[in-house]
Amino acid sequence: VVLQQKPEWAKGGFNYYVQGIEKKLAKKPNDPELLQKGCEAWTKYTYGFIMEEADRLIMEDYNGGKQLYGQAHLNFSKAVEYGNQSLTLKTDQYENWISGKSDKQVKFEEEDIPNLFWTAAAYGGAIKSSRGNPEWVILLPRVGYLLEAALAIDPDWNKGALYSAMISYTISRHDAPVNKEEIARDYFEKAVKSSNGLDLGPYVTMAESVSISTQNRNEFTNLLYKALNIDTKADDDLRLTNHINRNRAQWLLDNIDEFFY
Repeated sequence: VVLQQKPEWAKGGFNYYVQGIEKKLAKKPNDPELLQKGCEAWTKYTYGFIMEEADRLIMEDYNGGKQLYGQAHLNFSKAVEYGNQSLTLKTDQYENWISGKSDKQVKFEEEDIPNLFWTAAAYGGAIKSSRGNPEWVILLPRVGYLLEAALAIDPDWNKGALYSAMISYTISRHDAPVNKEEIARDYFEKAVKSSNGLDLGPYVTMAESVSISTQNRNEFTNLLYKALNIDTKADDDLRLTNHINRNRAQWLLDNIDEFFY
């Protein structure tokens, strides 16, 4: 609650929260619920603070930025491990399914959606922070497996979070369809609708994933200005992520010439 009401305190508070989960996991290392919370907490903390700082720093201090990406990668790798372990404990078919060794679809329940989503996000973060390491890049399809499994259960979960994640995955996937931009735009519209237009995330993701890849500078600025005009206090559930995304939207606009040629 404090993190939602005072998002400017978030980094220190989140780090404290993550360390608290680590202490609990040291006592109960095979608790699937704790492992899921660990995956989620490490992923949120690393995306929201470490990766944000690394993206900024690398423009001014390449070696310093690389070090931060390295720290982020360690955190995301831990989150991936926790997410996979939690899902394996819930279903013994998970490992064969996620690794592609079996075509048999695993039956997930609605209660598994947070685990599927945050494990996918952890994989995405680990791949991005690996800075092109082929051992991680080759695992990108796993992000799709996890997100699509969650979408099949409840596509509107958590105010469109799955749709937002699918925007960037659709653009970056190895087997991207010819009309990938059109598909990504459809996910964007669904994400905005699911959050009643109160989540900055879809706008920022769309700008970074689609507008930059298509070099559409006007769309990029329009999306980010729309994001900045959203009231970050209108939805308490989105307050912290909106605070982080607002800062990112402003940073992207401030550095627009780095992304367009």
